[in-house]
Amino acid sequence: MPLDILIVGAGIAGLSAAIALGKQGHRIVILEKSQFATEVGAAIHIPPNCTAVLEWMGINPADFGGTLLREIHRYDSKGNVTYLKDFTPIRGHWQAEWYLVHRVDLHSHLKEHALKTATLHTGCRIEEIDYTSPRVVLSDGRVFTADLLLGADGVHSQVRTYVSPSTPAATPAGKVCFRWLLPTSQLKEHPSTAELVARPGVFIEWEGPDRRLVAYPCSNDQVYNLCAFVDDDGTTEGQDIKPVLCSSLSGFPEAVQRITESAENPQAWTLRQLPALPDWVRGRAVLLGDAAHPFQPYLGQGGAMAIEDAVSLAVLLPAETTVEQIPDRLKLYDTGRRPRVDLVMEYTLLNGQDEGKRVDAAGMVKFMGICFSHNEVKASQTLLQTVAA
Repeated sequence: MPLDILIVGAGIAGLSAAIALGKQGHRIVILEKSQFATEVGAAIHIPPNCTAVLEWMGINPADFGGTLLREIHRYDSKGNVTYLKDFTPIRGHWQAEWYLVHRVDLHSHLKEHALKTATLHTGCRIEEIDYTSPRVVLSDGRVFTADLLLGADGVHSQVRTYVSPSTPAATPAGKVCFRWLLPTSQLKEHPSTAELVARPGVFIEWEGPDRRLVAYPCSNDQVYNLCAFVDDDGTTEGQDIKPVLCSSLSGFPEAVQRITESAENPQAWTLRQLPALPDWVRGRAVLLGDAAHPFQPYLGQGGAMAIEDAVSLAVLLPAETTVEQIPDRLKLYDTGRRPRVDLVMEYTLLNGQDEGKRVDAAGMVKFMGICFSHNEVKASQTLLQTVAA
């Protein structure tokens, strides 16, 4: 008998879980607090370890504008080259391709696939959660029951307050990220930026002592995603964002000045941190994605970890899983995923350190190679086989 599974949250984690668990034949219902279940944001990495599990789910990033990452160029705040890497000689050793995608394109594609087997309810305001015999009560009186409850409701997770009630709320991490998009064609028109975007799939970074600007393409190389990381001194509160952005990078090269001055409607995102949760699982409820382990965007693995979580749960809960087996399978998920997540989190935070404290570029590329080799489908299958043995 298939399981009845209730997912709170229709972001990347929740929709991925719906697809992966639907692939296993389970009945899926998703509760989303927004009215339109739209995903906000700019662009996101789909590294090889993520592409591999998306392919298992029947998802191909090339179908929704996935741009191959081909090179990394890193400069200091004066515009001097500090690191260049062409991935052509080594990409054949990866288990799958490394894509850069627009987050909205990814979310829309996941939603389209999830709704082939799942039911989505929007505008859901949760009043009460029972994690023992999973039940969610909404503010309008509707009650949803299930065999299993998944909390995929992000960094401000409501499900987490029930699963891990001793965990404090996420707190500011001391940095703010300005995000905006620019057409690649616009960057090609100005002499200071034309050479930077002359070749497809180039990831660019300018790094100063305590701030940096990251730029990379998405949407079939037609759009560049820009992210500026600076100290969070509160100046973005109630302010016109663009002057703060331009001032923050005023000492950087002409190309950077051009990029910031061209920003239209940049958004400020306060980065947040959360201590490691003592519990991802309670009763027949489980957390995944940012609800369990919110990532800061310094390694391009946050979305990948959420999708890996979803696939792990699906592999550990095949079609023949009984309700009685759920608690032990959730413990396997916790046991199997934590070391992986902890390692990637460690390197993410290292790469987020200011100049002089972060891992050097060559060291980070070496770690990414190790990270890319992991296949969560195979890892969770091996874990499940140990139980059968």
